[in-house]
Amino acid sequence: MMAPWTALLAMVPLAAVCAADLRHRIIPDWCVAALAITGLLGALSAGPSASPAAAAMALQSALVAGGICALIGGGLSAIGLWGWGDAKLLAAAGLITGVAGMPRLFVGMALAGGGLALLLLVLRWFVRRGRLRLKPDAPRWLRAERRRLRLAPSVPYGLAIVAGLIAGI
Repeated sequence: MMAPWTALLAMVPLAAVCAADLRHRIIPDWCVAALAITGLLGALSAGPSASPAAAAMALQSALVAGGICALIGGGLSAIGLWGWGDAKLLAAAGLITGVAGMPRLFVGMALAGGGLALLLLVLRWFVRRGRLRLKPDAPRWLRAERRRLRLAPSVPYGLAIVAGLIAGI
């Protein structure tokens, strides 16, 4: 279980991941590093009265979960289903949730990813049929997203990983 102060520390990098992945389809390395450090700090401070043995078990749980998530994310990236930023973000999410939070992490990630993919498919249908028009003064990132939808869909899956992480905490 993550300490409340480490959950607060994770809010800024999580928000930055969502913004960067949505706008540019890139997950900044500093966000992943901050989340990984936050996860390790959270494991080390398992509670105010935690014994050294409890802290060691929490750290072991975080490292095992991070390793499993790194293998899964790395495998998905190696076969081209994900970007490497998504793989690194999933590994950091595993460090935060630990083994106990992994089922909620994966279920939340799958549900959010499915909803996101469905939303993008519907938006792509509207864009390709010319039913989603933008005003000329629309923000540049929104025009870029419309262009992405028209050409080749890419899913900002970092958003789904963040949703799964929030569910797993």
